[in-house]
Amino acid sequence: MNAEDKELIKTLTPFSGVSESDLNSALGQAKIVEYTKGKMIFKRAEQDDQVYWLLSGAVDLLDENFEAKSRKAGEVVTKSPLDHNSPHRLTAVTTEDTRVLICPGPTIAILMGEGGDASVAEDIDDDEGIDWMSTLLSSPLFEFIPPANIQTLFSKFEEIRYKSGDVVITQGETGDYFYVIQAGRAKVERSAGGKTAVLAELKAGDNFGQDALVSDTPRNATVTMTSSGTLMRLSEPDFQSLLMNPVIETVTLDEVREMVEQGDPKTYILDVRTPKEVESDKIPGSLNVPLQLLRKNMKKLKEEAVYIVACDGGRRSALGAYQLNEEGFTAYVLEPKSGD
Repeated sequence: MNAEDKELIKTLTPFSGVSESDLNSALGQAKIVEYTKGKMIFKRAEQDDQVYWLLSGAVDLLDENFEAKSRKAGEVVTKSPLDHNSPHRLTAVTTEDTRVLICPGPTIAILMGEGGDASVAEDIDDDEGIDWMSTLLSSPLFEFIPPANIQTLFSKFEEIRYKSGDVVITQGETGDYFYVIQAGRAKVERSAGGKTAVLAELKAGDNFGQDALVSDTPRNATVTMTSSGTLMRLSEPDFQSLLMNPVIETVTLDEVREMVEQGDPKTYILDVRTPKEVESDKIPGSLNVPLQLLRKNMKKLKEEAVYIVACDGGRRSALGAYQLNEEGFTAYVLEPKSGD
């Protein structure tokens, strides 16, 4: 393995950031294999304890329906393994002459466990999906994002590694990043009245941290890693400009009235203030679903309808519209009244 290959490998996950000695130890058990165009690297449903990275060339990754995802060396997504699951979930076929780094799975597990701690190595889920980009792209949010912006968006993500027990975000702190789990697991907890409750268990492909960034309010929960893993994070300015702004569109009350009059699709004003706030200043014809209860009540909403989300200053309505659009609804923010 030459020096140029080694420098390239240092940019890949999880080799980036490890010590030189750990890197040399891992690469001592690895190999680089050359494939000509049209060759199969691995097959779906095949048991395999090897992990594969694309160094040069290109491949198609085929799922059970033979639908292909193209991967080309140099793309951000190819910093991660092609498919580290055993049995494989995908079939990899080269679409041009290709070079692939192959390393034993147990070696990678130990490398991610910071130097050979068996308990840490066992803590990594080998069956967790790591194609975080494809998972994120499947979100309805990306219907709003111009295709030209998507590559820029993904290039802004930064890879961060965590150990089990590490706290990623803390309730009450100022929001600074949006996160996607590339590998590993985490739990979401919220404290109130001296009690702490687990709100959710997160896995590879899940994302979190957006609420504070959209609403410009403190973190509403604490997220702690329950296994070693790798997170991809996006800074608040990049999240705002590349992901949030294309998703949130503001409409005036006159525009809403016109939409309601047209009646196709049915348009509703969704007031996300508390019932006490609504009591003294109700928007005629609106439905009241407090923001903290919105996610729980989404199943009661009509998927084919359009929702205009309202509050008193725009922050809560922006978060409400973001959450609705994230789940595949069509939602806009009602322009706050002058002075709000």
